[in-house]
Amino acid sequence: MMKKLFLCCLIISGLASGLLAQNRTYYAAPISREDASYNYPRITQGKAHFSFWGILKANNINGTMILDLNNIKHLKYLPNLDSLVKAIQPSLKPLLDSFKNDAFNRRIDYLSNTLNPQIRILNYDKAPQQFVIKEGAMNELKTTQDTIRIKAYVQVSKEDVSVYNDTRYNASNKPEMQPFYIALVFNNASDLYSLPENSLQNCINRLHQELGPDYIANANPKSNYSASFAMFNGKMFSPGKVKWIKNPGQVPELVPNIYAGMQFAKGVFVPSFSAGIRFTSDNRSNSTSRLYAMWEPHFFFSKDLLNNVITERNDFLTLRYIHIENKQAAFDLVGNVSIGYLVSRKGNWFEPNTYKVGIPGVRSGWLQLEPEFFFHGFLKGVSPSIKLTIHYE
Repeated sequence: MMKKLFLCCLIISGLASGLLAQNRTYYAAPISREDASYNYPRITQGKAHFSFWGILKANNINGTMILDLNNIKHLKYLPNLDSLVKAIQPSLKPLLDSFKNDAFNRRIDYLSNTLNPQIRILNYDKAPQQFVIKEGAMNELKTTQDTIRIKAYVQVSKEDVSVYNDTRYNASNKPEMQPFYIALVFNNASDLYSLPENSLQNCINRLHQELGPDYIANANPKSNYSASFAMFNGKMFSPGKVKWIKNPGQVPELVPNIYAGMQFAKGVFVPSFSAGIRFTSDNRSNSTSRLYAMWEPHFFFSKDLLNNVITERNDFLTLRYIHIENKQAAFDLVGNVSIGYLVSRKGNWFEPNTYKVGIPGVRSGWLQLEPEFFFHGFLKGVSPSIKLTIHYE
């Protein structure tokens, strides 16, 4: 009896915790100490990413700075970036001078804010295979750019600390040192010494100018933020508006919408035009879902006994749902469902109480081809058609 009782206790205690093989929690593989120093937190793990093109010369796209922050709130803690780069230039000069005359593609990682700054060099092209013949001599041709990536730290208040699934970045009740990255991309790493005065800080000033004085104070540190600027003309070229900097591709939209169509229905070609509103869902990482409420006039043309052209307009109110997978394909199936009701009738093309229903079709860019059916009452007088639509999105 005691043995059975003891066995039952063992079984019950074993049920309290599962083995790793039974656990649904994801455990990331540990990274090396070297990667922990230079690459943690990983660049893609941050919540705010900003790129600035053409930082070397006016009217020139050469030179790019990419700023990667743990969250948008850290933007207000950044030091003067030009001063930061100037401080590390002397230690990098012997290395970068030796790289001037070869065609190797490199990334130079610089770990700052330590008692003894550390440098790591990653060579990606061990044997360049592209050459150019100039004045009868063959020279190695460099076609890729070099990257100098600086990892530095800033002290942030306890309210703005980013929390990671790592014991080194647990939430705190006091200010903490948190990392940020600056990646400088040049045709040659030695271009680091050709940076104009205040060129990096001008990028930060341009970002603050675009965001406005209260943007960071009201920003959500858990949201994603990104934008790209052309510093040679001072314009933000991506996204198109400031409101889209937050959660790009993940902001719901309610906007006016129009599209035009041509279909073969009732034995004739029928042009149509649509106007209304479009709602786009907030998560568009892998697919896009849209809901339309549209007024759709259809134009039917005929001739009277005197051979004069008669235009008869029949209006439908239509609800449409479209689901598009984010694929790079010339033509792809599109999830399309629509239902419309005849609200204005001219001529004898449709019966009173006519409905139309659209079903999934194919799509390429703005062009969509779909079957559509007209009927009245309870599926009476079903008339199939094929419709080509041009969506202006």
